[in-house]
Amino acid sequence: MARGRRGQARNAKRRRSRAIATRSHLETVLKEPWKHSNKTVNSAAKDILKLSQRHRLGLPNGRRSWVCRSCETALRPGVNARVRVRQGVWRITCLDCGIMIRRGPNFPKGE
Repeated sequence: MARGRRGQARNAKRRRSRAIATRSHLETVLKEPWKHSNKTVNSAAKDILKLSQRHRLGLPNGRRSWVCRSCETALRPGVNARVRVRQGVWRITCLDCGIMIRRGPNFPKGE
């Protein structure tokens, strides 16, 4: 009574839709970090990275600079990140691990 490959496409679509729904929920936590504790926000940042890698979704548009790829924490300007803008280049420094993220002069304006 093996099903073979019949259910794989349906399961893949269901798994992808669940992953997208979960990613949008984690994104709402990252959008409003002042409503949640630091532990919850950092856990959401770590989970959204792992979820995006596992399901090959990528981070949502405009959210790539919200998460430090090195220490997997949420970057919040003034709290644990320093943002400097010079000649259109954004330099975001994580104050937890010290890594610097540079966004060039032609980076997408949604960020």
